[in-house]
Parts: sequence; C-alpha cells; structure tokens
Amino acid sequence: MTDYKPQQLDKKWQQQWAAARAFEVTEDPKRPKYYCLEMFAYPSGHAHVGHVRNYIIGDVMARTKRLRGFNVLHPFGWDAFGLPAENAAIKTGTPPETSTLGNIAHMKGQLQRLGISYA
Repeated sequence: MTDYKPQQLDKKWQQQWAAARAFEVTEDPKRPKYYCLEMFAYPSGHAHVGHVRNYIIGDVMARTKRLRGFNVLHPFGWDAFGLPAENAAIKTGTPPETSTLGNIAHMKGQLQRLGISYA
C-alpha cells in the first residue's frame, strides 16, 4: 500500500477541477437554480478557523445541490472597505491598498488549497 500524501492528492484534484472548470456556472434551463453565498471575508489578515468553518458549510451545500442536479452559483467576494482592513494596515504600517491586496492574495490561496467550489 502506498503512503497517503494529502498535499499531493489535493493538488492533483484541484488541478483537474480547474482544468475542467468544474465550479463554473453553466445555465441549463431544465435544471433548477441555486445561489449559495456566504459572508464576504474581511481581508484584514489571513484565513482562520472561523472563516474555514463558515465556508466549508457553504461548500457542502453547493456541492450537494450540484449533485442533486441544480445549476449552482457559488461566488466569493471581499469586504475590503471599512475599519478591519484599515486597522490592519495601520497596525502593520503598510499602505491600506498594499495591505488589502496582499491579504486578498494570501487568503485566496488558502481558500483555493482547501478546494472550496467557488465560481
């Protein structure tokens, strides 16, 4: 039996999902529609267990609806305007735009590694 290496296995499937555009929306008028939207993330830091808990629940819902034949729109966005992002920039002494864009890139990578089915 070969060793289980989750990072390699996850990467393999995530690459296949990306190549197949598995989570992109394709409209089929014969199928019912389902819209799954969780809270937008504040890009004032990195993803933590609170983010993951929330987004995994939405991901389970979106995947279940896909398996049941729904057209699923599962988008993601950023709540980048406001006090959390501004305070994070002040705390690190980084310009707000630089801080926010850097945190978005980092969190996006974290969420992609989780394999969440965002369109």
